[in-house]
Amino acid sequence: MKLTFRYPVYPTQEQETTLLRWLDHLCELQNSARHDRKVAWETEGERVSCNDQQQKLKVAREKYDDFREVPQDIQVCALERTDKAFDGFYRRCKKGDAKKGYPRHRKQIRSMSWKLRKHKLKSGERVRQNPIRETAWKHDRLKVPKLGEVKIYMHRPLQGDPTGVTLVKKASGWYAHIVCELPDMPKVEATEAIAVDMGTTHYLTTSEGEKEDNPRWYRQAEGVTRKHSKDLSRKKKGSNRSKKQQHKLALHHERTANRRKDFIGKLVYKLYHYKQNNVLVAEDLCVSNMVKNKHLSKSISDASWCAFFKWVGNIAERDGFHFHQVDPKNTSQTCSSCGKKSPKKLSLAIRTFDCSFCGMSLDRDHNAAINILFRAAAALRGERWVTTLYETRNKNEATKTKGFKHAEQLMLFDAVTSPSL
Repeated sequence: MKLTFRYPVYPTQEQETTLLRWLDHLCELQNSARHDRKVAWETEGERVSCNDQQQKLKVAREKYDDFREVPQDIQVCALERTDKAFDGFYRRCKKGDAKKGYPRHRKQIRSMSWKLRKHKLKSGERVRQNPIRETAWKHDRLKVPKLGEVKIYMHRPLQGDPTGVTLVKKASGWYAHIVCELPDMPKVEATEAIAVDMGTTHYLTTSEGEKEDNPRWYRQAEGVTRKHSKDLSRKKKGSNRSKKQQHKLALHHERTANRRKDFIGKLVYKLYHYKQNNVLVAEDLCVSNMVKNKHLSKSISDASWCAFFKWVGNIAERDGFHFHQVDPKNTSQTCSSCGKKSPKKLSLAIRTFDCSFCGMSLDRDHNAAINILFRAAAALRGERWVTTLYETRNKNEATKTKGFKHAEQLMLFDAVTSPSL
């Protein structure tokens, strides 16, 4: 398991000038590597490997001074980043995806990475070098190749074995992302579970009936964003005042994104730790298709459901919890009490589910959250929760109609007993 720790970095003015010059060089290097691969394919029909480009890099470092000024480890990571982009392009072409995503020409890059090497001790043991030098003052020191030590604020200690460092330039300053390897956390025994139904009016509704308000971060900041954009349009392009206003707009967008991340992180902690749940179930939504709806695209993008699902998955892997996603088909159109589907499709304007068969009346999102929990528990018989939904009672139907390879993909618990139907 890998964990990334982010810390603010405070380079001096001279160090920042050097880092910005390195970023420009790496941008040119990545574009040259991209052009080299493109020409080789168009002229000779051959693919250029990352190893071939690294050999060319050695020749360029011996010949040109500007190549020798930049650390070789950082240049190699830039070439590996280009190789990774082309590998993804070839993989999408092989799968036949509609959007191939050919690597684009980069106008600017904002990050540089390098890997931490291992050195041999007198005892013969190989240990990876520590990039941080601790001090007695507020700021420790980060060792950057060919630059020296840079101030870094370690607000929490590192865990595990650090393997790589990435310096990122944002509108609010410089940040160091240190990747550490940790042993995998064993999964805890599943005892308490909760399901969530995502929405735009409320951010989510749990299977217990609790609702979380949607802060709508982008819509709150939309007025200030419009003001900054108008001010930027009045400035002469390329002038110092234009650059200052552009920085002000970028800082505003970064603060909006930070508020969204802070909300999602606290919400995930609340669902897992504060509520003492070790299983969380959600729908496997295809957000890329949902944002094509012109009436809901801004609200769905502002809610950032994909970021929420990714955050939940990462926290579950880190702390040994369980996270499952189920098929979202008809979760809000089916009664959670009798399992009958509504004869008439309910529009989004109808917020209460009234069952015409059993007479049950329940909030639409709460009903959907209960169905999500039932659908996950009904993948195999013998779990703690037994569904009354007809469409998922049989585990064979989960493999045929739901599109899953096997019913174990939705399993929460091992089968202990076989309940009588």
